[in-house]
Amino acid sequence: MTYKNSGFTIKETELAEVLEISHQELDEVIKFFDSDPNDQWELKENNHFIFINKSIGIRLFSEQGAYAIAKYMDENAQKSFWDIIKEFLTKHKEKIRNAFISRKIQENCSSLTVRNNRHFLSKKDIVNILCTSPARFNKAFEDIKKTSNPLKIYEDFDDIDGVRYYSLSGFYKISNHLGSTLTVKDRRSWCEAIEIVGKKTFKLIIDKQTAFEEEVKSAMKKAKSRDKSTCQITGKKRDKFNQLINISAHHIYSKAHYPHVATCLDNLITLSEEIHNEFHAWNGGFQKPCTADDLIRFVNELYPDRYEVILRLNDAKKILKV
Repeated sequence: MTYKNSGFTIKETELAEVLEISHQELDEVIKFFDSDPNDQWELKENNHFIFINKSIGIRLFSEQGAYAIAKYMDENAQKSFWDIIKEFLTKHKEKIRNAFISRKIQENCSSLTVRNNRHFLSKKDIVNILCTSPARFNKAFEDIKKTSNPLKIYEDFDDIDGVRYYSLSGFYKISNHLGSTLTVKDRRSWCEAIEIVGKKTFKLIIDKQTAFEEEVKSAMKKAKSRDKSTCQITGKKRDKFNQLINISAHHIYSKAHYPHVATCLDNLITLSEEIHNEFHAWNGGFQKPCTADDLIRFVNELYPDRYEVILRLNDAKKILKV
């Protein structure tokens, strides 16, 4: 299964609205169902509905419950509600499915990266979003290669640091292909909806990332101003006598691994570009996580007389509580 829910997802207010009656009128219909236990009309708790507040009678309905009420109204009113409720439930299921797709995307977008002005996702994340297997994904890729519109390298897919990534355009091509070729109906409808839901969801994610990066840049600029654009380890700064020195704002707890403190001024310290590069090389590279303890050890080992830097880093640990 691509997703699972409780089965009780339809609010009383939604059901009343689609049946074009008031909430109070719907309540009267429900009371009728409860009035005679011997007639053909019956609403069963935990089958047709559940209570979310039993003391005041607020219910959530299942599809079966919605159909039962629509069937009663269809047989006891001049206006037919049967087709109306079927259309509503179809759209209702689509909304729930789309919500699950959006959630799946949000839970599997940590690899989202920009390359050549395109957003790319790792194959692993895409396979998880599509709820498919790597083997089935590979088959879809090979099948598309045989069409008149195959996936293009650098445009639809690329290898980044030895890992296969797909752009959003490549992702949508594969999801559309699966949506038209899979045999299981719910799997097919899941993949068919990926592009529509994905475009909305990725816009939200990308907009949030863009705003986050702007906040980070602003914090880094403020940190340089606070530290008077001076390397806090060597005391060097760029001036007419040291024109080759560049100053970097270093995240004490790395931005990629500790994003919740990435915009915090206490998590930033200014270092000369030379010292910044030296630290990351000593620590195992720019891609490796770094913490206050890592920088403390670096200073202890390579610049052991800089007691004030150690004090500052220990203060940052206490403030940030990471």
